[in-house]
Amino acid sequence: MPTSEERLENKIIQVMDECGLEESSPEESKTKFAKAIAQAVIFEIKNMTITATTPNGAVTIISII
Repeated sequence: MPTSEERLENKIIQVMDECGLEESSPEESKTKFAKAIAQAVIFEIKNMTITATTPNGAVTIISII
């Protein structure tokens, strides 16, 4: 699955909307917001496609940890 700017943008909007409804604990909302955004960015990084060439041919990246 390729990285998707639209998918990441939609996730950020979703998280902002959810946190905007928080009324009881602004600090907890801030923590949830940061965690959800971090998870969304990491998801996109782990699902990106990287293409590279070297003198010996193509490079395959097995995983991003």
